[in-house]
Amino acid sequence: MDREEKKKKAEELDRFWDIDTLIPPKRAPHYASDTETAEIVVEAPAPPKSGAAKAISIPQPDGDRPMPHFIPPHTADEVRGLPQADEEYTPVNALIRRVRLYRWKSNYRYYEGFVRDAVRLYPVTGAECPRVPFFSYVPQYTQMSRPQLEWYLWWRENFRRGVCLDTDYSYVLLYVYEIINLSGKTDAMRDQEALCNLWAHYRETYRQLDSYLPEWICDYSLIHRLPPPKLFTGKLLSEVMSHCTLKEFYVPSDGTDTYIRALLAFCSNYDYRKSKFCTDERLEMFDRAVVLALRTVTKHTSTGGKLFSAAGMDDSKLSRDAYSGALCSYRIKRRIEVDFCSFSRSHELRYFVTDVVKYTENRLRSYYAIRSRLSIYALSAEVRKLLDVALEELLPSRAAQVIQKQKEEEAFVSAYEKLYDLPPKELSLSDAAQIERLSWDTTERLVEAFEDTDEPSPVSIPAVPVTEPDTPAQNGEAWHPYLAFLRAVRDGDTAGQRTAAAAMKKPPEVLADEINTLAADQMGDILLEEGDDGFTVIEDYREMLEALTDHA
Repeated sequence: MDREEKKKKAEELDRFWDIDTLIPPKRAPHYASDTETAEIVVEAPAPPKSGAAKAISIPQPDGDRPMPHFIPPHTADEVRGLPQADEEYTPVNALIRRVRLYRWKSNYRYYEGFVRDAVRLYPVTGAECPRVPFFSYVPQYTQMSRPQLEWYLWWRENFRRGVCLDTDYSYVLLYVYEIINLSGKTDAMRDQEALCNLWAHYRETYRQLDSYLPEWICDYSLIHRLPPPKLFTGKLLSEVMSHCTLKEFYVPSDGTDTYIRALLAFCSNYDYRKSKFCTDERLEMFDRAVVLALRTVTKHTSTGGKLFSAAGMDDSKLSRDAYSGALCSYRIKRRIEVDFCSFSRSHELRYFVTDVVKYTENRLRSYYAIRSRLSIYALSAEVRKLLDVALEELLPSRAAQVIQKQKEEEAFVSAYEKLYDLPPKELSLSDAAQIERLSWDTTERLVEAFEDTDEPSPVSIPAVPVTEPDTPAQNGEAWHPYLAFLRAVRDGDTAGQRTAAAAMKKPPEVLADEINTLAADQMGDILLEEGDDGFTVIEDYREMLEALTDHA
């Protein structure tokens, strides 16, 4: 091999790694050589005939005007092409406006055998037998062996009686498919209850049921025009709503506490149960107060106790395939369209409910003498006054608590004194004479008893001086630094209290603690207590405070 061949081979090896040689070359764009302007003439259209659609022209600034845009009318073929609902109704629900049902267009046949088996096995009762494991992603009767089918019938028989035996997930799913595909052949209300019981009992064991059954129960109820299940209340209602796209279906329309719980679960940005002040001891009181507050505003801010109707919420539309992901015959499957009012997506309602909850917690904090408060943004003065009146009996203010405590103490003293009151009795001279006679008899016996004994010499007992406790007025020098603050407390001047405290460079709370400590040392009790508007003097010591401030 000569030198030229070696060089040529080396160049070929080098070009083997050159990717650009494998890409086809780009063609340069072609530009016309003539760049002169060309005049285009467009003929104006003929005027429209009578009855035809009119041309619409958009006014332009002075100068050239574009050609008018022609808008054709809707044709009869276009109107006929729109799908028509097979069923349409308005449910009894505060949030759902209208439901439309469309039959499934494609006639698939691969589940018809399952439906025939379900019809045949529906009335069959099972006999007691041992549990046999079974697994299938899409369980059907034809996939089970004879022992598995016997266990399924025995488990189903017990479930229908209200006994929930432990079983495999595929058996539960098979029974759900059976209920769905027998729609129209069985009692719809009873089947809805069965679906709800299946989810409520087996969801703790098989969490995947949360992804399907809440949606399928909603579809089943809408197709058969059933109301929301009564089984779902409290925490279970919140759970089923959180796993369903159309939460509004499960919202009860009776205005009960369950209705209020739905507001708390999905229409509040603040969870009062997570507050550091909502301890285990106070949780019951927090629940009662918040539910009472929401029940009060729903009754006074909307018609018939329905807050949703007055919250300014926009109507929404939902289109969905019924029983999505389930084994379902085309005869049963439907296309569902729902016009509803989405309470969970309304910002106005969410802000309102959040502020009601926060305002109620502020009242609770005041009741428990907690100084910090939550910020409130969207509550009007009218609503605040309404909540104050509703919560006053459950959560009295600090002043009302003091008055109530005084009344209880007075009632206790009165009841105690009644125990020592003499029974009512008319004046009797004979009874008085009897008492006098008994008194003289007792005197004679005492005289006789002491005549026979020697009188003991009297023993002198030294007198012990009795000293009264000091009063603040007697120790004016110790109280002198606090006189300005005490005069503001005497006059009920909250601003004066803050001014006096600022002059001493101390918070009002610190000054009140020092005064109470001094009072406890001198007279054995505190002098001041904290109220809604600063510090006040205890009523038992008001005269003492006035004497102290006047004397000084």
